Amino acid sequence: VLMLIMFSFTEGDYTPDARQLQLDSIAEFPDSIVPRLSFFSSHDNIIAFSGVGIDYADNERIGGLREGEILTFNSTLDASISASFDVYEDSVSQAWDSVITTAFVSLLLATMGLLFSRDAYKMVIHPIEKMKFTVQQLSENPLLHLEKIKNRNSSESNETDMLEQAITKMAALLRVGFGSAGAEIIAKNLSDMGELNPMIPGVRVNAIFGFCDIRDFTFATEGLQQDVMLFVNKIAEITHRHVVDSGGHPNKNIGDAFLLVWKLKSGKNTNSSGDLQRTLFDSSLKCMQKVIEDVRNVGNLGSFLKEKKSDISPPWASSLRNYNVNVGVGLHKGWAIEGAIGSKVKIDPSYLSPHVNITSRLEAATKRYRVPLLMSDAFFGGLSGSVQSKCRRCDKVSFKGCSDPMVIYHHDTFSLKKLEKRPNNYDNLLKITSWDNETDTENKGLIDDIISKLNSQNELVQREVFDALFNTYLDKDWKRCKIYCHLWIEHFPSDPVVNRMIEKLSAENFECPPSWPGFHVFMEK
Repeated sequence: VLMLIMFSFTEGDYTPDARQLQLDSIAEFPDSIVPRLSFFSSHDNIIAFSGVGIDYADNERIGGLREGEILTFNSTLDASISASFDVYEDSVSQAWDSVITTAFVSLLLATMGLLFSRDAYKMVIHPIEKMKFTVQQLSENPLLHLEKIKNRNSSESNETDMLEQAITKMAALLRVGFGSAGAEIIAKNLSDMGELNPMIPGVRVNAIFGFCDIRDFTFATEGLQQDVMLFVNKIAEITHRHVVDSGGHPNKNIGDAFLLVWKLKSGKNTNSSGDLQRTLFDSSLKCMQKVIEDVRNVGNLGSFLKEKKSDISPPWASSLRNYNVNVGVGLHKGWAIEGAIGSKVKIDPSYLSPHVNITSRLEAATKRYRVPLLMSDAFFGGLSGSVQSKCRRCDKVSFKGCSDPMVIYHHDTFSLKKLEKRPNNYDNLLKITSWDNETDTENKGLIDDIISKLNSQNELVQREVFDALFNTYLDKDWKRCKIYCHLWIEHFPSDPVVNRMIEKLSAENFECPPSWPGFHVFMEK
């Protein structure tokens, strides 16, 4: 529109020129002086005239003009009559008009071009560049958390917005579905322009493995029916949140159990104990303690049943209200092969190693030892000294698939004073660990020393007594271990570790069998 307006002002004038008409009038009345006087009086820029007996030329003025600045008219009635005019000022005016018109058109075209390119960049080029950058980022770091997807109204979004949101969602689904174990699969296939190949070779990694299992899950499944998914996902949300916050990655969700991984860095400055990564060992232990505590805070399923109007029969509803939610945890450190398990039809990125199986068996052993968490000596060795001081040995065992026996540990999240509550079988525990007068006389010095340390308000001194108790157990001196156990439960009667040991040793009448190899063998999977 602006260009049309501009050109309307510069459009050519097709009205006959008055100078041409006056020349024709002179030619029509050659004997009359009036047309000639009128012609010369009307124009002060005449530089030459010839005809009707007049031959005039201003040679000086003509010499100062260019060819384009001289305009000559010839009469249409008599070709011998002609007049030349100085049109310098008109040429300058036309030149300025041309300059202004050209500048305006150039500015207008540049503005329109910029507006068009801005819209093209905003609507097409920028989204494509962003999608390309997103794919490049994912190929370098498949676990990258992309920016949150904006919820846009369908009327305001275009095709590139929809495509960008789709790529972001697919990236999030890849991260959630593949996890850390599938990061290499995603990276290789995004960076390689060839055909899809999910079956890449596995790699060996050193890591901390955690196994978390929901207690009495079969009972909850039978009672909750379809609502069991909500129950499991609530436990998974608690577990995964704490694991990610501590620097780990959830790997597999196996119904009622979760495999968790904290990868350890490998290099010349990192030895087998991971002494440069003790923070990761400490944080993984602290993380699982938080999981145990938060799951306990869920309490029973009574509140869950109130929120969800489930079609559960009254007997089941009554039983589930008495179902206390608890989990067991096993922690172990070792190597594993990280990679894709399956075929091109379906894969599961995971970890294959006997150390993963050991972690699962450590968790299963928590039921036997009546503690919520057990850790291997390999994991214990990576903890900082302050955390190790809060750990106690539970037993020395050999799991199925493990060639060497290991000491398993339990971590006390609270002071030993909280173990002073007496259990229902307290009197029976004292009875089966009591001794005769002869034993009392022979070990009077030892008994007095133990009692003195246990009466101390220093927990480190009290823990020395437990270490001595456990050493007598490993040294097969179960008669002396019986004395330690008796005096220990007098002060800390609700200690599940010692209670379990008393039950185990009392079955042998506190006599170590000659064939006992110094550790217990667990053949269960």
